[in-house]
Amino acid sequence: MSMGPHARMPGFPNRVLGTTAACLLLSLAALGSVGARERSGPDRDAEPSPCITEASLRLTASPATVLYGQSSRLSWAVTVPRHCTGVSITVAGALVGRNGSRQVAPSANSQYHLVVSQTRLGVRSQTSASAQVAVTYPERVVIAPDTPTPAKLLAAAVAAEGVRTIELRCGVEIDMTGLSQLTLSGHSIIASPGCERSLSRPGPLIYVTDERRNLALFDVRGDRVALSGFRLRGPTDYLANGDRKETAIRIVPFSDHPPIEAIEISNMEIFHWSGAAIDVRDAAAPGTTRGRLTNARTTLQIRNNHIHHNRHGAGFGYGVNVGYGAYALIERNAFDENRHAISGDSSNGAGDYSGYTARDNLILSGGGRHCTDSLISICWQTHQIDMHGEDSTVLGGDYCCGIAGETMLIERNTVLYDAGYAIKIRGNPTDKAVVDGNAFRLGSQGSAIAQNGDTDGDITRPIQVRPNNRYGIADPTTRLGRCDFDGDGTLDEFMTTGVTWWARSTAQPQWRYLNTQPQMLAQLELRDMDGDRICDVVRTASSPLGGSLRKMYSRSGTGAWTYFSEVER
Repeated sequence: MSMGPHARMPGFPNRVLGTTAACLLLSLAALGSVGARERSGPDRDAEPSPCITEASLRLTASPATVLYGQSSRLSWAVTVPRHCTGVSITVAGALVGRNGSRQVAPSANSQYHLVVSQTRLGVRSQTSASAQVAVTYPERVVIAPDTPTPAKLLAAAVAAEGVRTIELRCGVEIDMTGLSQLTLSGHSIIASPGCERSLSRPGPLIYVTDERRNLALFDVRGDRVALSGFRLRGPTDYLANGDRKETAIRIVPFSDHPPIEAIEISNMEIFHWSGAAIDVRDAAAPGTTRGRLTNARTTLQIRNNHIHHNRHGAGFGYGVNVGYGAYALIERNAFDENRHAISGDSSNGAGDYSGYTARDNLILSGGGRHCTDSLISICWQTHQIDMHGEDSTVLGGDYCCGIAGETMLIERNTVLYDAGYAIKIRGNPTDKAVVDGNAFRLGSQGSAIAQNGDTDGDITRPIQVRPNNRYGIADPTTRLGRCDFDGDGTLDEFMTTGVTWWARSTAQPQWRYLNTQPQMLAQLELRDMDGDRICDVVRTASSPLGGSLRKMYSRSGTGAWTYFSEVER
């Protein structure tokens, strides 16, 4: 029977029908609202699924401890009540069946999880079991480009007992973002032979991308540590300010450690660390004033590195900083675009004074920019080789005077920076500061070397400036020789400074130390004398046997002078 919109149902007045229909519609709407709420999120009153509460699950690892590189077998079994559907089972994040096993080869101590879950009426519930696999390590741990989770492995190997060497293969790039203060004591991190940084190879790379204030990536705390042959890239490729003061390597021996025997940072490229590439501090044993690193033995050696673009506007931006009573040998490094290439903090405040031997280094023309760390930034050019004083004055500024370190030996360096002083000792050393046999782009001693005194301006221990320093040298980068110094078949650039020789590849344009020799390019020939396909440096000299001119050569540009006739015999 068809009914129109105003027809009456038998026995029901329109008013009653309208009220009942409205209630029914409201009830349906309420039910729909509840259903939508259950589908869209958890309901506190929902009953847990029996498929989860009554499930039985087991996960085991055999063996539970493995040597790095070996595997363990994960085995699992899951039982759920009959008629359960929509149950998901995962092991280590991968969907699996109710029973099974798989091999795992963790790079570090790892916990694996078996998770059983179900989503019912929009509510997800789960239960889980776990198994642990512990990893032990051999004395030598090798990281290759295809090594899983290399950052996790490197951090675990550094912390593990018994690891002595961590070796980085060719092509390795490890992102250590989020990790800091990895403690080294008795460890070496080195590039594999044939993969290390060279004239034409950049070497493996370790890098971070996060801001980390003044935290160091590596903290060297003990003895017998070597970092060699790879690159360390920081997160700041611009002139930083404020608290952005990241450090690549901080060397702070334990205060109760015996005097250090051997720490070496060599053949590295370290760049984009706005605090310091290498920060050296000392720690004296309780009741003593002398620390673990002294000038009695130069057991900390920082050599043959390229340290560049470590910049901060005010107070940091160091290539190498030596302070808190420490002492370091800094030699054969190339520095560029650091606020200070070599810096020093006078003492540890308890009578242990800092110092360094800076020898045979090349300081290029860039860097030295200093800016006030304030809303109105005023910038000027500062100096490159530095030792702070212990005292400050209103007119002189912070750490400008008083005692300035203990012993600073500045020998046979080439300083091409000429926008400010090359060297400034900001006070009186307790022992001496010696400037000997260096070559300066700046034209005079007064423009190249400066010293402050005590708070009254009195210089009681003046810098000993030897007469064999050279000033106003021509820029050696404008006249270069060309020859193949690494045997890769391409010509490299060769530079003489009157103090040292350097080479640079066109493929990897970084100056590398070859030799300490005074001869300039016009006095030399570049050619392969001994047939090893590597360029030698040749000069002529009078023979001690008969006065005739005989060829002498430096093999690969790195060896001592040798008469060519001796090689032929």
